[in-house]
Amino acid sequence: MTTTAPTPKIGMILRELASRKIRSSSTGGNLIRTWSASASTTTSGNGGILETIINGALRFGNFLISGVVNLISFSFTKLWSWIVSGVQFIYNFDWNISDTAIDKQIEGLWNSFGGILGGAAGRAIGWIGCGLVPAAAVFSFNQSMGAYLLKEVGEQAIDEILDAASEVINAGFRLGAQATFLWLYKDVRRALKDPSNPFGAALRSFMGDKKIDNWGTGESWTIAKAVEKKIESIPNVFWRNLTQEALEEGSQACIEAGFAVAGGIDAWLAQQAMQRNSLLGSDRTVEITPDRSAPDERIILSGSEAVLRPTIVNVLATHQMLGNRDVGVLINGTPVDDTITPGVQERRLVVEFREKTAPPWVMPSGKKARRRQITVFSVKRGLTWEEVKLAAKQYTSGQRLVNAQLTDGHQMQCYGSTENEGLQKIKELLKLSTAELLPNGVRDSGYLDPTARRRELPYLVYPSKAVLVWKKRSSDLEGREDTGGQLWTEQRIEFDLWPETEPVGIEPLG
Repeated sequence: MTTTAPTPKIGMILRELASRKIRSSSTGGNLIRTWSASASTTTSGNGGILETIINGALRFGNFLISGVVNLISFSFTKLWSWIVSGVQFIYNFDWNISDTAIDKQIEGLWNSFGGILGGAAGRAIGWIGCGLVPAAAVFSFNQSMGAYLLKEVGEQAIDEILDAASEVINAGFRLGAQATFLWLYKDVRRALKDPSNPFGAALRSFMGDKKIDNWGTGESWTIAKAVEKKIESIPNVFWRNLTQEALEEGSQACIEAGFAVAGGIDAWLAQQAMQRNSLLGSDRTVEITPDRSAPDERIILSGSEAVLRPTIVNVLATHQMLGNRDVGVLINGTPVDDTITPGVQERRLVVEFREKTAPPWVMPSGKKARRRQITVFSVKRGLTWEEVKLAAKQYTSGQRLVNAQLTDGHQMQCYGSTENEGLQKIKELLKLSTAELLPNGVRDSGYLDPTARRRELPYLVYPSKAVLVWKKRSSDLEGREDTGGQLWTEQRIEFDLWPETEPVGIEPLG
């Protein structure tokens, strides 16, 4: 009996799969795909019911604030109602009211607002404490029942709380306007009754001293009573009735027509907004932080949702591709005066300094942060990030150009505030190189009499990044050809220097 050889099995280690590695590196180690319907996600810890209640209260508070903002939003109907209320208040205001009566009215307005505010606060506390908090507590034990309770109770609670907030806002605006008018009227009248006041003196010459001195005493006087007496003084009954009815009906019709016009304008604006939102979505403002290690680097976009979606993708893709890189940074990194023919290998480190400590490289004024570059030649092998960071510490830049001849035939250049500042920076960076300064090889090429364009105050610069350029003679026909006809292959290693700690993934420079 022949025996068949066992079928070889394929061994597979899931964690070694390329797809798992890519997903793990992009999700921070989480291999489970998750999706959130909210723009901001919250991670729930082990806080239990207390954490659930607090998180729910915070989200509800944010929603409540947005609802109150919608309540106090401008509309032409509200504007017309304020105008009508103001005209009616002035029409029935007692212009001969005493100062004591004004103080009592202001006190009465404040006391009435206290009752309105207390009623609104009690209604909100009752719905939150006896409605939303128990529903959130149920949600921590039974999510399906809690979600149902939060939906049912939350809708009623939101309506009640928003109604209470609307009453407080409207009452506060109305009562505050009345109290402000009464307070200003009392102070203006006191100033006009002063004989030394030039306006008061002019008013006395026009109306007489007696009327001004008795202003605020005696019988009340309102525009409404004055108009009524004027109408009643008409001797003909026909014309008296005609005038009275025309005035009453005309005022009522004007108010109603004004509300109709204001309501029509609001309806038209709402219709236009709905049409625009149906096509492009609502207007939103999005703040993007592409790099979490640089929280000050933010990109703010505003527009409709349909326009923002592809724009956000393009912005993130562009930032990922370019970031804070500078096209041509290496072209200008080599000193202009360096004309020494390179050897078989050349290793140079271009250290860039910026006027800011961290990206974005834009000053508060909106101008691009100034930068300086210093090239270190004959770079040592095996340098660590800490060594480069220590040598490339901040210094004071200026208009003094310092040139230093090196033992390897190259020269280093540094713009400093003084010759000593530039030379000190060169010596600090030379700790990264195998070359040394030549005796009497330092000269100052600074401007002795700078022009207005070149003249500027010294300023601090901080290390921003470094680029190691490793050039080798090409052994085949591939590579770049220099002016001398030699072919070179080039390798570049770029890393940031602005973080306080070493970025992840940086290896010693070979």
